[in-house]
Amino acid sequence: MLYLWMPEANGKWQWTDGGFWNTALSMEQLIQETQSYHGNDVVVFFPSRHAQIMELSMPKQQYKKMGQEGIKYLLEEYVVLPIDAMKVLHHFEQPDQLSILGIANTMLETFQHSLHLLPFKVEALLPDFLILPKPIDGQAVIANIADRVLVRDAEYRGHSIDDLSLYLDYQPKDMQYVVSKLNTEQMQALEAKANFDQVESFQYTFQGIKKPKQHAFNILPKVKSEGRVSGYWKACAAILCGILIIQFSYDTVRWYQNKNIANQTAAQAIDQFKYWFGQNYPVTEQNIKSQFEGQLRQSQIADTQAFALIARVGPVLMQNQIVAQRVNYADAALSMELKANHAEALNVLVKQLGSQGFKVELGNIQAGGAGAVGVVKIQ
Repeated sequence: MLYLWMPEANGKWQWTDGGFWNTALSMEQLIQETQSYHGNDVVVFFPSRHAQIMELSMPKQQYKKMGQEGIKYLLEEYVVLPIDAMKVLHHFEQPDQLSILGIANTMLETFQHSLHLLPFKVEALLPDFLILPKPIDGQAVIANIADRVLVRDAEYRGHSIDDLSLYLDYQPKDMQYVVSKLNTEQMQALEAKANFDQVESFQYTFQGIKKPKQHAFNILPKVKSEGRVSGYWKACAAILCGILIIQFSYDTVRWYQNKNIANQTAAQAIDQFKYWFGQNYPVTEQNIKSQFEGQLRQSQIADTQAFALIARVGPVLMQNQIVAQRVNYADAALSMELKANHAEALNVLVKQLGSQGFKVELGNIQAGGAGAVGVVKIQ
């Protein structure tokens, strides 16, 4: 993994793939010296002086209650810019340690424009105090790297400083210092503020960053992978799957119901077929189809004939004030059970229909107190 350290103002670029930092006097020299890494992922460190970093104690319950938007405004009294003009990140560590970093959006855009000129894929953009080793509690790590002084006094807190003496004025008297490559002036400032047993020297080498992309202070805007499905589309897919499952279930139930109806209809058709043509007549799909068509055709013809006959007989019944209580048409003959005011009216009706060309047969007449009832068969 290649690591780049951005310069301050018109300073020098630093780069390393682990161990010691190498100096590039310009961006062009940097690009030339790192040719073997072109197109690869890199981690870039920006000057911490451009960020506002603070730590405070906060119970976890209060932290959850404030939420991301509320935590942003904890930084408000320490910066001159509106909070909405800044990118604010934070990290909470059990039990009650909250670290906050804020940087102006305009400065972040400036960094991004500069990095777009490089032939690398920037994986993370981190504050440069993270190139120092993590200190233990009550300890500050100070190093002079390429004439740039960095301090790291907590896992998520550090600074790039110009005046070491001024920084030391604000530190606890019992602070322990681990230092590397300080010049004479810086060592004198340190010795003036700390006892001999509070200072320890070490040989600085860069150890790399684990999972830089997931680091809490990676200010690089999160870019969603093209292959990743957003939560909105996942929800749409879930709804669509639910609708399809419901539709399939509905179709399955309808298919089952229709299949039962079809089976019942088939059984009724076979029973009707045997009733018409006898139990011994062969039952096949072709036989049923042809015989049913014939029966339905005959029924259609019979219905037409019956309606025509009734249309001619009806007016005669009305004329004689005779009521048809029951009507049946079979074998090309219309049988009616008629009710008249008296038996003579039925005899008159038979004569009248006969004179119109009908073949009429009058059955037994039953006389009653309310009139007479007789069966008439007309062809």
